Amino acid sequence: MNNDDKELLGGIYKLSETGMEATKTVLPKVKEQHLKNELQEQYNDYSAAKSQTEQALVNSGVLPQDQGVIAKAAMWGSIQLHTLAESSSDHIAEIMINGTTMGVIDLTKHIGACPNADKSVKDYAQNFIRNEERHIDNLKAFLC
Repeated sequence: MNNDDKELLGGIYKLSETGMEATKTVLPKVKEQHLKNELQEQYNDYSAAKSQTEQALVNSGVLPQDQGVIAKAAMWGSIQLHTLAESSSDHIAEIMINGTTMGVIDLTKHIGACPNADKSVKDYAQNFIRNEERHIDNLKAFLC
């Protein structure tokens, strides 16, 4: 596994961890069961991607870098602030769409910055993006 492979897998790992944290934070605020189900599916996808990338990184001798406590606290605080006055399904869907879109942009940049990554790693990253785009499309149904 070369450095670009490790960098790209590390990016997917961090995005998966961030997505899990954001979803876990927002789920208790969701009242509509259909939205809860969608967010739980998104959480499960993040969890699977995190496990897969963690295993690949560990197998190559790299310890995955978790989000720091400050980053987790900042994200938690931001979600709390943005849902304090408004926790409707459409508002929560909008928050999740925005965060997921930021992740797609970040991973797309990672792919471009890792030209020597193995095709299988690039394909895995592209599949992660397609999955994120599917979640975005599903969340659009909750926008009013």
